[in-house]
Amino acid sequence: MKPAIAIEHLERARSGIRQVLAQWTPADLDAVDDSREQLAAAVADLRIFENAVRSGDVSPTAELQDAILAMKQEVVQVTRVVDACVAFHRGLAARIGDAPPGYDAAGHITGDTAELEPEVHA
Repeated sequence: MKPAIAIEHLERARSGIRQVLAQWTPADLDAVDDSREQLAAAVADLRIFENAVRSGDVSPTAELQDAILAMKQEVVQVTRVVDACVAFHRGLAARIGDAPPGYDAAGHITGDTAELEPEVHA
């Protein structure tokens, strides 16, 4: 692989991680899922770049090694947050029986909520 192409993968990985952080919306499960997909793409680009370094297509400078390590740490941290949000939303859905709650102007749950546990109605 040409070094310029490998560097493009590295830059795309960096950009993907930054984009996830910039548009992070933990209350929106669809946005969380989009973040997960963007992180997966960033990791794929990072792996392509790492393979280029390992195969000798790109010289492994100390600066590049530091950049790769920093990006891996960012991915691990952001992935933990995404996983926690997904787990929260799954737990919430299980707790309310997959029925999204509706609220009235006073903030009380409305609609067909018979399957909800009593403490939700308190």
